[in-house]
Amino acid sequence: MRVRFGFWILAAGLAGACSSPGQAPLPDNNTGTGGAAVAGTGGSTGGSPLADAASGSGGQGQIGTGGGGPDGTIKTDGPTPTAPDAGSSEAGAATGSTRVLIYTLSTGFVHDSTPVAADFISRSARVAGLQPETSADPKTFTPAGLAVFGAIILIANAGEPLGPGTTGPDALIAYVKGGGALVGIENCTHAYDNYDPYVSLLGGDFAGHPTGFLTTTCAKEGTHPSVAMLPATFNVTDEIYAFTKFRMDNQVVLRCDTDRRPVSWYREEGAGRVFYTALGHSSASWQMPPLVDQHVIPGLLWAMRR
Repeated sequence: MRVRFGFWILAAGLAGACSSPGQAPLPDNNTGTGGAAVAGTGGSTGGSPLADAASGSGGQGQIGTGGGGPDGTIKTDGPTPTAPDAGSSEAGAATGSTRVLIYTLSTGFVHDSTPVAADFISRSARVAGLQPETSADPKTFTPAGLAVFGAIILIANAGEPLGPGTTGPDALIAYVKGGGALVGIENCTHAYDNYDPYVSLLGGDFAGHPTGFLTTTCAKEGTHPSVAMLPATFNVTDEIYAFTKFRMDNQVVLRCDTDRRPVSWYREEGAGRVFYTALGHSSASWQMPPLVDQHVIPGLLWAMRR
């Protein structure tokens, strides 16, 4: 099932359509200080396609296909760590379940956009026939607690959001390897940085956003459901992350900025599936349909094998 909406325009001068008047500057991930506010006053209406950055026309041809590789901002750090085995019949997902856990706790940097993202994802998940449940309770991250869900969505969860130590991360790893669906959003890659099995599960470790909050061009790769409805190239106003410990078997579907940093990928993990996107720093971006309905929800449905 796919929910189709009109494309959104995030180019400079058009990105502030959904921001409330007088919106405060967006915080910086590393310092907590104010960043650039979303600029502009108007967005397109009537489902106009995203403007191409160079010509103002529809998207250009694809810049490539297949998985990720090293570039100027990615470091690969040896073989992929081995995550814990499932260990029990409770470790896997309730395959076929429509219950989806939207998890919002962060014990590190807290994004103002997190509740907005959770709200809009929840709305669209219901339209897609799912049963979303939003929670910030780390006690859920046990084999039995996760087993009732058909998918887990992590939204900007930094620090030790699944609880201290490795019990929570190990339960999540076992859940996915046992057949569960995982969707990671924004800086959930900035959690448990020193615990390689968790970092490996997400596919990389947050290493800052060198160019800050800016308007730049993204290009999709391939025809994965998470990008199938997006134009070949389009503009976003966002933080474009850099990553270390980047898994070479990540199948990259979006690259952004002049150095083509990977910002979204998918991967099979044991019997389960992982989809990740680093987009969504601002609250305004979640109120523009394509980020949710043409990127995140299709990625979620793919991870759930729906």
